[in-house]
Amino acid sequence: MSLDVQEIKSAIRIHDYISQLEKLTKLTLKNSDIMLGAPKTKLVFDLPTHNKPCYEYVEQLYQEIGDRDLLMQALRTGWHYISSNGTTIPVSKEKYFQQLNSSQAFRVAKQRGYQVPEKFLTTKQFCYGQYEAYSAMHEIMHGKALGIWSNKANFSNFMYNYAKFYKAIKLIAPQFIVPSSSYQSSIPYILDQLWVASHNSNQVRLLGLEVAGEQHFLNGGHSKTLGNEKYLEKLGFEMYHVASWWCRVDPYRVICEFLKESGIFPEAQQYLIGAELDTIDKYVCGICHRPMVRLGWDWIQQCQIGDRTVYAHKHCVAHKVADKLSTRGRLDVQSQRC
Repeated sequence: MSLDVQEIKSAIRIHDYISQLEKLTKLTLKNSDIMLGAPKTKLVFDLPTHNKPCYEYVEQLYQEIGDRDLLMQALRTGWHYISSNGTTIPVSKEKYFQQLNSSQAFRVAKQRGYQVPEKFLTTKQFCYGQYEAYSAMHEIMHGKALGIWSNKANFSNFMYNYAKFYKAIKLIAPQFIVPSSSYQSSIPYILDQLWVASHNSNQVRLLGLEVAGEQHFLNGGHSKTLGNEKYLEKLGFEMYHVASWWCRVDPYRVICEFLKESGIFPEAQQYLIGAELDTIDKYVCGICHRPMVRLGWDWIQQCQIGDRTVYAHKHCVAHKVADKLSTRGRLDVQSQRC
């Protein structure tokens, strides 16, 4: 199957899935907010200034699935070393997929003394929105998706803001273990993403990003941490909850919404093509008029048709440009013959 056919088929399948989900939940998901929950205030962790730096716990953060105790030890004894080796994201997209599909975080949690029922340890179908959100974050942190089509006047401004944002991010850890109560014997939370961001001098913020899966609405329940934010605040975590159905359509926009809401990169959406597509129904190709999704950083592109600027599938834009060049070439040949 060619990439253009695969891209369009994926979009049609995902849009149909969300339509079916709307019927089951009786919710208008296509017009829903991306951000389902966010803290009212920033939480700042003060770093020690007199401790002798130690790399031991920081090294474990990069090698293993992290947990709160390990992170606190790393921040107290070796925060100078976090991201000092240039590794902000220690887990590849491929490894993250394996972690999700094998329930690895729960296995590690059980080894560390948490109570984890056997059903949590079996390979299970996970929420695809989790993977798409991680994949989009991975691409954005590697310099893709944002600012790519900025004009010269805006590009230097983008580079300044992006560099400031990138420098502030010290660690992004997937599948992060957090206790759900003061008793370690309880089943822990597994945060989809933990962002460690520097704040002022000798301060960091701990931001938990959770993809709220549609299964929570179908089961009449809530996201696994929604409703328990006060306890997580006591542990030092700011919790941000995003809609999984939006992650299926445009995870890049979802990450930009998180960056804006958290304040760690307020301008992010300004540098994303098609940021004004604020409902899922608007994700329709301006050329072939079929549904669009952005599961790759360049899947949605901007195209000028007459006096209109439209958003379209990458391959539809490529075909349009090729046809235009071909037509221009034929006209040039005819004019030369005259």
